[in-house]
Amino acid sequence: METTQQAANSNTLEHTHATRELGFPVDIYENESEILLAADLPGVAGDQIGIHVDLPEFSIEAKGEVGGESVTFRRAFRVDERIDPESVKAEYKNGVLEVHLGKSAAFRPRRIEVKSS
Repeated sequence: METTQQAANSNTLEHTHATRELGFPVDIYENESEILLAADLPGVAGDQIGIHVDLPEFSIEAKGEVGGESVTFRRAFRVDERIDPESVKAEYKNGVLEVHLGKSAAFRPRRIEVKSS
């Protein structure tokens, strides 16, 4: 005979799902002022995305569901001192996360004007 405690435990176990960790595709672009990462994260709510910058590490983590199963999406990158951690910005729209990693002014190309007399 099953006790009330055993029944409660079996019900709890039925609703507990292991979380799998998955990677996700990321496109990386670079120009003079920033590095742009575009990541496909369909089916993830914007408030379930975390971005962490701790140079030289940069990581993206998101929680979502795939086929009714809870999953954690995670990617980590190494970035160099060209990135200004205070300038990192992100936006999530239509399943695509765009992260703008601004370059430090010291590492941006600059044009020097030559004066002549």
